[in-house]
Amino acid sequence: MEKIKIVFLLSVIILLGAGCGKKEAQVTEEQSVETETQESVTDNEGNSAKSEAEEAVTEKPEQTEEPKESAGAEDSKPEESGSGEKTVTESKAGQETPQESEKQTETPQPQTPQPQTPEPEQPAQAEPVSYSPERVVQLATEKTRAYGKIYIPDDLNQMLAEGTLTQEEYNACYPTDGAGYLEFYVVTDLNEARDVSGTVKFNSEEDIAENIAGMYKALSQQYFYIEYHGTVMYGDKECYVFYCYRA
Repeated sequence: MEKIKIVFLLSVIILLGAGCGKKEAQVTEEQSVETETQESVTDNEGNSAKSEAEEAVTEKPEQTEEPKESAGAEDSKPEESGSGEKTVTESKAGQETPQESEKQTETPQPQTPQPQTPEPEQPAQAEPVSYSPERVVQLATEKTRAYGKIYIPDDLNQMLAEGTLTQEEYNACYPTDGAGYLEFYVVTDLNEARDVSGTVKFNSEEDIAENIAGMYKALSQQYFYIEYHGTVMYGDKECYVFYCYRA
């Protein structure tokens, strides 16, 4: 029995030892696996770190150049914008509108000289022609007498001679004897002298005298007296004034 027990204990011990050996071997294997995985991870991490480092090395010049390029771009922006505006302005200035291009391409048509119509010649201003108002009075008096009218001074002279009038009365009445009068205007320039209506032109002193005598002929009064009374402006013309008394 004791032998059996010893054998049993030995077998248990052996089994236990074998189990422990397996566990140790298992642990060792697990450790080796972990070590390998760690090494692989380490290798991978190393490789990745290397690749990242290489990439960082290769990318560093790009990163260092980018700020320079951006700074250069920022510096060149105003210049580009200015040059762009200048270019646009120059292009606008250089551009020609279709109308201008058409004007430039159009060939100038030969202009035919227009016949110039001669301007109507203004009649030459005639030199003023003067006449004597005193001569007009003399002629008009003679013509009116010829129409049968009585000259007032002649009538006063006769009454004085007959004693019908005293010298004082004569002096107070002479030459008009209180008769009323009409004013007769005639332009001093014979070229423009016309009658009162403006339709009959006077060509001489005779014409003016005949017109005055014809006026007396048309009146019902029998006594007359014609007197030159100076000049006056009638409108823009200078006129002789004749007082034509009638009674």
